Amino acid sequence: MREQARSDDLAASGSPAPPAPNSPRTLSLALATLLVLTALTGCGLTGPTTYDPDETAIEADRGEEFTLSVPSNASLGERWYVASPRPDRGVLRATGEDRENPGGDADGAGGGTQLFGFRAIGPGSTKIRLIHCPVGACVDTGGDSATASPPPSAGSTAAPARSQPTYRTYTVTVE
Repeated sequence: MREQARSDDLAASGSPAPPAPNSPRTLSLALATLLVLTALTGCGLTGPTTYDPDETAIEADRGEEFTLSVPSNASLGERWYVASPRPDRGVLRATGEDRENPGGDADGAGGGTQLFGFRAIGPGSTKIRLIHCPVGACVDTGGDSATASPPPSAGSTAAPARSQPTYRTYTVTVE
């Protein structure tokens, strides 16, 4: 009798009874929650997507941030720069650059990673061109940019291929 009275008291107070665990209402609420969490994950709440050097075709939504990750050994004088022509600023903007060096800053430390951050601004397609500069292979032109060193003169010996600058081009499409 007491159980019945409590149940009647809740109904009389205007508070709805909780739904049964297997009711359609409970399943609908669970599905709606799952859909909202999935949508929020797609909005970048888990952090920017990171692309490795072999992932050169990138699709992004407006407002989305992403990172390009390239191997770089600062202890050997290696460095990457964003090369000309720069990405279309109506489509993409740089958000910063960083380095990760798991070996530390000690002389002879192992390789690391250089990271370039970008934000998708508006619809369109643009290219990001990175230049990899082994020590002495590039001329720093200031403002975090560089160009390949001029070719050697006819009387000099060319640098070995491994010390020549190389380029990596990414194509970014923003919806």
